[in-house]
Amino acid sequence: MTLSKKIQAAVLIVLNFLLLHYIVSSLPLRFDFTEEGIYTLSDSTRNMLEKLEEPVSVDFYSSKSIADLPAWFKNFSDRVEQMLEQYEKASGGLIRLKVIDPKPDSPEEERAIAAGLNGTEIQNGDRVFLGMVVAQGETETVQPFFNWDRETFLEYDISKTIYETQLITKPRLGLITSLPLKAPPAMPMPGQPQQQSDQIILTQLETQFEIVEVQGSESELPADLDLLALIHPKNLSEDLQYSIDQYALSGKPVFLSLDPSSVMEREQGRQQMMMGQMSQPTPSDLPNLLSAWGIEYDVANVLTDPTNSLSQGRFTQPSWLIFRNDFVNRDLLPSSELEGVLLLEAGQLKHSSDATTSWEPILTTSADAGQIESMMLQFTDPSQIGRQAEPLAEPATVAGLLTGTASTAFPDREDENKKTSGDITVFIIADSDFLLDQFSVQRVNFLGMQQVQKLNDNQDLANNFIEYLGGSRDLIGIRGKAGASRPFDVVLRMEAEAQKQYQAKLEVVEAELQETNQKLSEILSEQTGSGIIYATPEMEELIAENQKKQAELKSQIREIRSGLRQGIDTLGNTIGAINLLWAPLALLAFALIFNRMRKSN
Repeated sequence: MTLSKKIQAAVLIVLNFLLLHYIVSSLPLRFDFTEEGIYTLSDSTRNMLEKLEEPVSVDFYSSKSIADLPAWFKNFSDRVEQMLEQYEKASGGLIRLKVIDPKPDSPEEERAIAAGLNGTEIQNGDRVFLGMVVAQGETETVQPFFNWDRETFLEYDISKTIYETQLITKPRLGLITSLPLKAPPAMPMPGQPQQQSDQIILTQLETQFEIVEVQGSESELPADLDLLALIHPKNLSEDLQYSIDQYALSGKPVFLSLDPSSVMEREQGRQQMMMGQMSQPTPSDLPNLLSAWGIEYDVANVLTDPTNSLSQGRFTQPSWLIFRNDFVNRDLLPSSELEGVLLLEAGQLKHSSDATTSWEPILTTSADAGQIESMMLQFTDPSQIGRQAEPLAEPATVAGLLTGTASTAFPDREDENKKTSGDITVFIIADSDFLLDQFSVQRVNFLGMQQVQKLNDNQDLANNFIEYLGGSRDLIGIRGKAGASRPFDVVLRMEAEAQKQYQAKLEVVEAELQETNQKLSEILSEQTGSGIIYATPEMEELIAENQKKQAELKSQIREIRSGLRQGIDTLGNTIGAINLLWAPLALLAFALIFNRMRKSN
């Protein structure tokens, strides 16, 4: 073969490779090899997108042209854009994505500000945008800013914004409660203080839902409820319980707050006894429904936990528990950012071994938890509660999310339209006092205006799960995923090994230094008795030895760190070389195979 023909063949090979690359990149195929599939839409999101009936426009505002942006921001912006592209592809053309770069002092920036996007100002005075506007028909929903801290819930935030765009009216929330969430309607007398406000939980829910109050004596739930909240429900009629059973089996979500021992009711009972009235607080329980759902609820006992007990100075209340850190489920979106939840005299919830449902604990105690009869709390001093509690020897669950298939709690009930089974979604928590203002917020007057300050995350817990349940059922199935920024396990192991070497050498040298310092102290103590302190040859030798050992330690540490940096650099160079050379090597392999196939023909 002549040289010109070899050159032509090489050019043809390159062109064929580029053409193949173009064809493959144009195919609607995408492979996600990340550990948790962070670039792949969940089945719940795909189900939601399949229900779209009208086109949805998504204007994604991303400041790409500003030069001073940090690398992490650019990477996160690309991550959001790639995720939105997946929505566009999965929607079958109903989602129309438009990426907009709102450059400083441009019409695009003005439109972003007018739409309500929260631009962040950087040092040079420019505003950085990373949000989106979703519109369907006349309805428009804004995601003001995608927060890096919520990267693991990026899919949920996008899906929720798209879902809310399709809502025309507020969802209807049915509320059954024995707690005084609503302020009494009495009018204040002249010169008397203004009547108390509604409980914060009710005020906040009214901004998101149309509240439909249901009395416990009613025979059935109102029609067209999107969510049902039962808060310390008591004395419900059997007909109403059957209606709740059918409502849950239909797939509609339920927020259930039970209580084996209501602190609020006990305080009210004491006040009434002082006035000569008898009042005995009773627990709330729905035994038939819980049994059918596969939940065992201990209505007679209250949990204690010395690890999580509320402590204020010298006072400790063993049955008032604060849930933080490892005792809160961080994998589920509504509880992922809770820092402290206070439950008062909460009960224990267990998932039955033969249950057909699935149970995901949200709040759990430590292994030091115990239990005490709720009736004893009326007569026992708080300092004695911990001693009288019976140890459980294992963590206890006080709140969780129940999903999956359940059977009716009323199998013998005759009803031609009765559902005998269905998929349920129920959030259950074994306390109700945590919702009340007196245990979750404080109201303060500032310049004549009343402000509300959080004492804990109680209100966030309730609002997060009610909002979570009140959204699309498909949204409930979207879980948090790992972030795109993943730790380099090899580097972490190298650093850990270097730290072990450093720590081992440090312990040896510190022991030698301590021995030297001890000798110096002994010599100094002998001189102190004479009233004159002077440097002896022995002291000078010990000091010199001390300094020498410190210098040796620093030198050894530098060697360890230098070796660590060299190892990391070598690893990085190797990976970089692989990234750089894989395409030419693949092209060379393709050329060799092509040449062999051509010769064989």
